[in-house]
Amino acid sequence: MLKYITEKEYKELLGKDSIPDNFNNLIIKASNYINHQTFGRVESSNPPEEVKYVTCLIIDLINEQETNLSKITNLKSQNIEGWSETYSTPEEIKADYADKMQTVLSDYLWNVVGSDGNPLLYCGVC
Repeated sequence: MLKYITEKEYKELLGKDSIPDNFNNLIIKASNYINHQTFGRVESSNPPEEVKYVTCLIIDLINEQETNLSKITNLKSQNIEGWSETYSTPEEIKADYADKMQTVLSDYLWNVVGSDGNPLLYCGVC
């Protein structure tokens, strides 16, 4: 399975003392997401430091998304006067986190060059 970082690197890069409970699953999901979004341009045996850091951030976002999806209540808005509440649907939560993950990729990998000499986020079309 594709894994861009180790538990030790995760702790060091984010300055954390512990890892999420389902870390092994999260690292595989995050690494495959990044691999897909970078069109396989990341050298898996020696990923750049930027990719390692982005992997950590994506792990946290996926973990947060899964936590929010598992909650019964995902309060989106509340009106006290007429007492009404609106809750986020699973589709809204997934779309929100997809946007957050894409933003992380764009912010940190926009100028990183892949193993084929092209920028990691370059898809071949201008």
